[in-house]
Amino acid sequence: MSSAGLGTFHLGVANTLAHVGNDVKIAEEDLPHGDMARSRRQRVRYDAVDGEGRRMARGAVTIIDVAQAAGVSKSAAARVLARNGSVSDKTRMKVLEAAARLGYRPNHVARAMKSGATNTIGIVVPDVALPFFSAVLRGLADTARAAGFEVLVSNTDNDADIEARSLELLAEQRVDGVVIAPVFQENPAAIVRLDREGMPIVLLDRRMPGLEHLPLVSLDHVDATERAIRSLIEGGHRRIALVTEAAQVRSTLESLTSRTSESSDLSLLRPSAQRFVGYLRALHRAGLEIDDELIIRSGYTTGDAQQAVEAFLDRDTGATALHATDAVLSSGAYRGIRACGFSIPDDLSFIGFDDEDWTTMVQPAVTVVEQPRQRLGATATTALVGIIRGGAAEPREQLLEAELVVRGSVAAASLPSHTLRCEPIRTGVSAPSPSTSGRL
Repeated sequence: MSSAGLGTFHLGVANTLAHVGNDVKIAEEDLPHGDMARSRRQRVRYDAVDGEGRRMARGAVTIIDVAQAAGVSKSAAARVLARNGSVSDKTRMKVLEAAARLGYRPNHVARAMKSGATNTIGIVVPDVALPFFSAVLRGLADTARAAGFEVLVSNTDNDADIEARSLELLAEQRVDGVVIAPVFQENPAAIVRLDREGMPIVLLDRRMPGLEHLPLVSLDHVDATERAIRSLIEGGHRRIALVTEAAQVRSTLESLTSRTSESSDLSLLRPSAQRFVGYLRALHRAGLEIDDELIIRSGYTTGDAQQAVEAFLDRDTGATALHATDAVLSSGAYRGIRACGFSIPDDLSFIGFDDEDWTTMVQPAVTVVEQPRQRLGATATTALVGIIRGGAAEPREQLLEAELVVRGSVAAASLPSHTLRCEPIRTGVSAPSPSTSGRL
């Protein structure tokens, strides 16, 4: 989706929020007066036919038109189309046939003004192209539909202005609630305003200052990385490197490594920082010294991660294992290891993040930390529907556990028989590059 627009679409029926058919809009002020009426006529699609064979504008078909075409009263047609009240089977068939023939569409906005509900929910995410959010959306949509809701999705390209316009548009569409993976910003004013207006909101994957009171459904990011590092420690590894895009210095995060730390303190950090805390926590609990030389800082692209890992491996750090804390970084880290001529796991054990296709297409297949992506979406939708239907957001924070998928890229630690240094090999090294926007 282009960042030029809001990128909002109707998941399930594949309609954009503003649907104008195949017509081209012409500015009336640019037309001679005599052409003005014709321009108006050109905007209307005359492809519905009434009971006497006359063409009708699809957008103009009303319950009265259906009732007349079916030869029944307006109240009878309304009962059939609203699926409310009793009518004879014959009347129902006549009304439904007339509605189909005329191309009748219910006016959901008008219905919402009467009932206060549209049975739609809004989903706002940074990048629908990322495998993580694609899978989350599937869980969201399937669960919403099972609960009687349809879904309007907005792709923000991780842009706060687009996010604000998307939320305004969803509010205008009178959605019943919103699930949002918010763009990190100092002042999430658009979300705060929507919350103050009474819109049910559930945060997905991340939270930030100003939104502490809103319910959150997320991976337990700290536990996810701690689980990976703990498995390496149990395999005898002591010099474990970490590839991270977290900006925080290590000393800032060490105070959060205690299990007595308030979870709310952690949830206000970006996922990358929370995973860094998991690394520190695993080492602390094992009584291992934290060596800044083993912390590989990277920009959030595959290329950056590859360069950072190559530079790291060109130094004799004594590392026997490496963990990358994100799908993008995992792809780049793998490329860097292989480009340096290192053998996995003989020279270096490796654990990636997210079970993407490429991780099983290489040899050996890569051990990964897998997120329950569809279940995250399903859990967020269930929480939102519960609020919409009058329930409370309990618990306020739902953290789902990751799974460590063990494959062949990890071996028990052993002392290398020779000094390992990066010796670049530029051919035959590949790992697909996932999209690089949306998650930090």
